[in-house]
Amino acid sequence: MTLAPRLIAFSLVVGASLWSLAIATRADEPFSTDAAVLVAIGLLAFAVIAAVGLLLPRGRWARNLARALLIGEVLLAAAVPLDGWAIPALVLTGLGVIGIQGKWLDGWLRRLPAADGPGLKAMLYALGALAMVPAVGLAAPGGVEIRQGLLGALGVIIAWGYSKAQLWALWAGRLLLPVVTVVAALASEPLGAVTLVIVGSAMTYLAWTEAARLAISPLMEKLPGPRRMDPKPEAGS
Repeated sequence: MTLAPRLIAFSLVVGASLWSLAIATRADEPFSTDAAVLVAIGLLAFAVIAAVGLLLPRGRWARNLARALLIGEVLLAAAVPLDGWAIPALVLTGLGVIGIQGKWLDGWLRRLPAADGPGLKAMLYALGALAMVPAVGLAAPGGVEIRQGLLGALGVIIAWGYSKAQLWALWAGRLLLPVVTVVAALASEPLGAVTLVIVGSAMTYLAWTEAARLAISPLMEKLPGPRRMDPKPEAGS
């Protein structure tokens, strides 16, 4: 393993950890304690997923996920006063941007996705379910109510179930998630409500796609009958 992927993965995880400290150690500026915890969980979860994806499967999806994470950290830097933990966090974000955009990963990452991979929409559904956690924190910076917290919890449950190839995780995204999203949006400020509705709508759409279903429930898992082989021709025939 070359050094560059390790350093980039390290910068992603440590940078997300420092941003988590930067927002969690502030008193309601700009996030309340519970909202900061949810945002921090999202940062750390996606940083670890991106880092592992860069080092082990070496998928290009991990690079795109890292880019999305770094964009989120840049936006976070615009909302958080740049002092304390935010200063080294911003430095690592900058190093991460340079590393992820550089040519160091071009020869390391796979050129083509794995043949038995889940597909883009299925992966977006799993990651989007997990993204419900920080989305709730961002939508309710002043404090998370129970109705909003239920949406984040549902996202975690869906992500876990879908990663285990459970069909109920799809139906939860199709039928239950829209209802819980509306309930959480009604408990949020207008901007937060719009954020939750956008994320929830995207998740519901992905849950109804054929690609998301086929990733965990193929059309034909077993052959309808035993395999038959053509008899070998007899010698001299």
